[in-house]
Amino acid sequence: MLITSAFIPSYNNIPTRNNNNLTRRYMNLAQLKQDTVSFGATKKDCEDSDRKLYGVNLTTAKNIHNDAKDSEKYLKNQLSRVLGDLVRPESGTGSQSRPIKEIKYRIKRPKSIQDKSISRRWNNTQEIKENMTDIVGARVVMADASTKNVDKVIERITDAVKSNTLRILEIENYRQDPDIDDNGNIVKTFDYASPKALKGLKDACTKMGYPVKKKDEDLLSGYMAIHLLVQLPNGYIGEIQIMGSDVEHFKEVEDICFKVKNNKSVDPIYNPVKKMLQPLKDKDDIYLQTAYDEYTRRSYRYQREIEPNKSKNPKAPEFLHIPDDLDYIPEKFDFNYIYEKMQQCEGRNKNKKKN
Repeated sequence: MLITSAFIPSYNNIPTRNNNNLTRRYMNLAQLKQDTVSFGATKKDCEDSDRKLYGVNLTTAKNIHNDAKDSEKYLKNQLSRVLGDLVRPESGTGSQSRPIKEIKYRIKRPKSIQDKSISRRWNNTQEIKENMTDIVGARVVMADASTKNVDKVIERITDAVKSNTLRILEIENYRQDPDIDDNGNIVKTFDYASPKALKGLKDACTKMGYPVKKKDEDLLSGYMAIHLLVQLPNGYIGEIQIMGSDVEHFKEVEDICFKVKNNKSVDPIYNPVKKMLQPLKDKDDIYLQTAYDEYTRRSYRYQREIEPNKSKNPKAPEFLHIPDDLDYIPEKFDFNYIYEKMQQCEGRNKNKKKN
């Protein structure tokens, strides 16, 4: 039984870490009803030959998935205590003063656990526990993603570290590099949190006796979020993501593209989308690969630039359409079009369940 008021994970032996549709307006995009988010990215493709030699079988992956449920409950309870009063209620007075839209939780699906164990060549439960850091995930989605409000979240987590409520193992700050003018002056930044807040979190971990690694990285895709690796019960390492609602909404669509490009498993309800996106798997088409990476990067920037003013503009904007200078990309790969097709898949799946 999980007793969150008294239970703090044991930290002994913690592993160290070295067409026409495209011209439509897509206003007020609804939240996707299916969880398409991977809460982490595997870089190595899962080859068929590897399946015979590496990884765990599906039964073992299911056991790991079920065993991680207590760790998910622990993370949910701890974050509810630390951040609960910052989450906006669905209705009621004073909701706009709370900067967090919602906190989502999930455990990695058994098939995804199996695929990642194969691609990374982790052959048993212990290796997976020590190295697969996204089996359990939490996503803090900001309704107001201004630096002031994200700093407030980081400061709450820092206080939780100081009180031994949470133990952070690594800080990953993903953001695009700042815009700089001809004189070398920074004219625009894309960080969610201030350097001061993140340094405060890092320093708090050090004072508690466990120095953490902090990295600031501009990924090729342009993805923007803060990831915190956290120690959980039963030997699991979890991941807390912090991002704005517009970036989060776009990521749910972009994640499908990422999975198809890298030969990862996709929820079967999205098979028509998967089939449509097959050309993205062609690594020899350098023009398409380069153009699509650039389109993805600009799309993350487009979403991020909206976010600090989100509380002033409650309507969710459409995603960035394919820019004119990237017209090599087929129209069917426009993120708005992909989103529409995903919603159609969800609608068909919902109707099947009713029948």
